[in-house]
Amino acid sequence: MTTTESFLVLSALGPDRPGLVAEVTGYLTERGANVEDSRMAVLGGEFGILVLVSGSPEQLAAVARDAAELTEKTGLAVLTRPTKSPEEHRRAATIPCVVTAEALDHEGIVRAVSRALHGVGVNIVSLETTAYEAPVTGSPLFRMEARVDVPQATGVARVRKAMDDVAVAENLDIEVRSLIARGG
Repeated sequence: MTTTESFLVLSALGPDRPGLVAEVTGYLTERGANVEDSRMAVLGGEFGILVLVSGSPEQLAAVARDAAELTEKTGLAVLTRPTKSPEEHRRAATIPCVVTAEALDHEGIVRAVSRALHGVGVNIVSLETTAYEAPVTGSPLFRMEARVDVPQATGVARVRKAMDDVAVAENLDIEVRSLIARGG
């Protein structure tokens, strides 16, 4: 990373079709920008893109300035926003963890887990959910996985206690796993 490197988030949403990833990434590289991190998914019939882009201030200005051109070419609604570098944003005094919750699907699972995490000062870095059918019974099941940053002052034990309380209240199986390897 050079000292003149800047960052921008590009989000796009529109009808799913083959070729969208190639078109969006081509648009970025044509302007000299680089994809640093991304999340892309089909939800229903829509394709959502969230990309962290790096480049010089001039390159990122071109990405933002020409967004209407990308919308016209792809049919995606495009939004750009300057942002900080990932290193500048992430707090050093945190413990990276993964919180996994599974249950029979019912309303309010994401809300309950996210409220409890917020209540103990935990930042959600990424979150994925999926609903699926149980193999034998066909019952609707739900799975959520969140990567979180736990402040060292909070500690993983306090997060586990908060998640245990949510598990009882919402009838969930929840696991909190630290991503820091323990020495032995």
